[in-house]
Amino acid sequence: MLKEDSEVHELNTKVLFSKRLSVEQVEEGNDLAPKFNGDGLIPVVTTDFESGELLMHGYMNDQSLKLSIKTNEMHYFSRSRNQIWHKGATSGFIQKIQTLLIDDDQDAIWARVKVAGGASCHVGYRSCFYREIKNNNQEVSLEFTELEKVFDPEEVYPGVDNPTKL
Repeated sequence: MLKEDSEVHELNTKVLFSKRLSVEQVEEGNDLAPKFNGDGLIPVVTTDFESGELLMHGYMNDQSLKLSIKTNEMHYFSRSRNQIWHKGATSGFIQKIQTLLIDDDQDAIWARVKVAGGASCHVGYRSCFYREIKNNNQEVSLEFTELEKVFDPEEVYPGVDNPTKL
């Protein structure tokens, strides 16, 4: 979470989003005019820059998007913790932005990153998408696509509450 009001003010004065004025401006122009949903969020998919592997899906609010642009490191908005989080600040698995793209109507972000330490999932796997949904004779189950964890979450996050909420 941002600790200083001055940091938020500095952020807002250095990275400005344009008002959405026309379809042409949004789809064909050079103005960054992201469309956040009713909760003030925009979805983001994050992939490995070199392999293209999908690492995670998350959300950003205006401040986390501005922080990501300013620092060239991924910041997300955690819906479960209701705060901005700098990916890797605790674990060391910082996601360094190589390219940050926005879709045609500017309501989704695609981050292509290099990950320090090679992991992006708080469970310990490289990718948050470590299981495949299988339909075997009408019985649906999950099959692991990653068999080994990159790290032990108990060692990396000692005393930190698990962000997964039931």
